[in-house]
Amino acid sequence: MTATTWGAAKLSVMVRGASLVAAVLAAGSAHAQDPGSFPSRNITLVVPFAAGGPPDAIARVVAAGLGKSLGKPVIVENKPGASTSIASTYVARSAPDGHTLMAVDISFAVTPYIVANLGVDPLKDFKPVGLSAKSVFTLIASPSLPTPTVAEFVKLTKEKGEDVKIGHTGIGTTPHLAAVTFMRATGTAPLLVPYRAVAEATTNVLAGHISAVFSAASTAVGLAKERKAHVLGVTGGKRMSAMPDVPTFAENGIQMKGFEDGSWYGVVAPAGTPDAIVAKLNAALNEAVHDAEAKEKLAAAGIELTSGTSPAFRDFIAAQHTYWGETLHAAGVKPE
Repeated sequence: MTATTWGAAKLSVMVRGASLVAAVLAAGSAHAQDPGSFPSRNITLVVPFAAGGPPDAIARVVAAGLGKSLGKPVIVENKPGASTSIASTYVARSAPDGHTLMAVDISFAVTPYIVANLGVDPLKDFKPVGLSAKSVFTLIASPSLPTPTVAEFVKLTKEKGEDVKIGHTGIGTTPHLAAVTFMRATGTAPLLVPYRAVAEATTNVLAGHISAVFSAASTAVGLAKERKAHVLGVTGGKRMSAMPDVPTFAENGIQMKGFEDGSWYGVVAPAGTPDAIVAKLNAALNEAVHDAEAKEKLAAAGIELTSGTSPAFRDFIAAQHTYWGETLHAAGVKPE
């Protein structure tokens, strides 16, 4: 090969190499998102639960508000199953460009301690966008029990031990977390009885088959009005306007640490999502949860729309993750 031929071949290789680099960079830029042009298409808000229930209801309110603020439709997509891992794995592996988000609740911090080999890490694989809501929980006791106050219920539980039965809907579910927190706060040891659904557990409370169940306020409000059960206490820092006669647990000296406000809800994005896009999403989220009509719509169910910054939500999730790890370990719960 002559020097001229060699030089031409070398130049050809360099050109092809430069073209390849350019192609790779172009492909990469196709997945990137200029924060200034975000959003450039519809946004998907993945819900790791079936339609219906507080997580889904809150997600739909949030989606409507985000869409209104950002100027692009936000589509709610339910991906239930496998203890939320189907949804969380899908979102964690999505492009970190702000167009795929996940609606989370308290289970987001708890599931790693319930499910072995979950496949995702809530602290490493996601970037918190912001808190969206809090949902108070109530303690509903059987009308057959002579315990119209939470103090009397605690006294009875200390005297009777496992003869007092509290229903729940499975290890790591919100009713179970509430019960474990209550036991830890009061030094009691009732028997925890699992059911397939809160409605089933509540039916058994009303029939006197079990002593009590922790449930969302929406269930308790109706029972209190019809005087079908004793509603002994409510989480949160103030009484509910729908049940003004029901005291908070704190009023009775019961500090529901880690569960002070009941369950919580928020929005996360895949790790690696640019800070500028997260900031834009957070601003839109905060605007959405301050909508007066949305607040009124959910208040009757004991759900309070709230807001905050992305860093504050990150710190909150980390604190919840640590707390529930310690609490569930102390309760003898191991990942399965």
